Amino acid sequence: MVCACKLNLRVTAVRNPTRAKRLKITEITRQAVIDRLFLDASEPFYGKSDLISFLRRIWPLSQMPSEDSRFKDAEGDIWQHSINNDDWTDSELLWKRLKIGEIPDEQFARFLEARVHPLICPDRERLEHLVLSFNEELKNDRFVMQKVSEISGRPIYKVVPMDRIDGMGNAYEVVLSFAGEDRPYVDLVAEILRDNDIELFYDNYEEVSLWGKNLIEHLHKVYSSSARYCVMFISQFYAEKVWPTHERRSAFEKAIGSKEEYILPARFDDTEIPGLHKHISYIDLRKKTPKQFAEMIIQKLGRTIEAEEEETLSAEISDDDIPF
Repeated sequence: MVCACKLNLRVTAVRNPTRAKRLKITEITRQAVIDRLFLDASEPFYGKSDLISFLRRIWPLSQMPSEDSRFKDAEGDIWQHSINNDDWTDSELLWKRLKIGEIPDEQFARFLEARVHPLICPDRERLEHLVLSFNEELKNDRFVMQKVSEISGRPIYKVVPMDRIDGMGNAYEVVLSFAGEDRPYVDLVAEILRDNDIELFYDNYEEVSLWGKNLIEHLHKVYSSSARYCVMFISQFYAEKVWPTHERRSAFEKAIGSKEEYILPARFDDTEIPGLHKHISYIDLRKKTPKQFAEMIIQKLGRTIEAEEEETLSAEISDDDIPF
């Protein structure tokens, strides 16, 4: 029996309201890497460390909610079920509790980097074996563990895209050159590029990597050799400032020897820039929002724009619409 009252149904379909970052290290590769760790029965996947200390290097356990009401955070329930009771297998811990197949690439990379850190893996032979083993799987997604430094004579490794290795390609798809006065606009452009997985050089995203470097030498390398395109945000301030002048001179150096366009000019005003040919086509930023301009850069790279899909369907159905 159907009630004679009006029946209101609201169907809401929201697709990807906050777009998850696309994983470049696939779940297939992650599974293969973890399987290799589990197959080594001579020591646990967390090496010479204790479990909780190792996991803290990768996950903010104290900030993650507990799935056991007796504990206030993830650290408590992991201790209870993986150490005290030992009723979670390592596989259940990593895949079900910590969702290692879904975490961002950077976080998965930290997991691998932590595993081969000298404090976790002090045995040199084992460390080299692990690096070779990981690289066998990572290469399928165009990543590699590369030695980046040493500590007490022992190597420190970092997971990097293969095209970032010296001699194998560009470190960035786009580098942004601008004056600080124009940062509000540029910041919005950079955010959209990053959200669309564009490899870009934007100083606010490079604070740690720039720390301690000789900026004259490093920025020369960035703007003269490390990217596919240099987007030049031209304004009165851009023409006057010291660092933008250094950046564009470095960019001109690459442009002279490049067979394809490298400098992509975009103008906030009509200021003339020494060395920039007046017949080079540019984008007038006075007619473009940051979103529109960012989409043009993405298209220039030959990439598709991953628009957020948001769809809401509302329907009101009365009892007269019900066919019984």
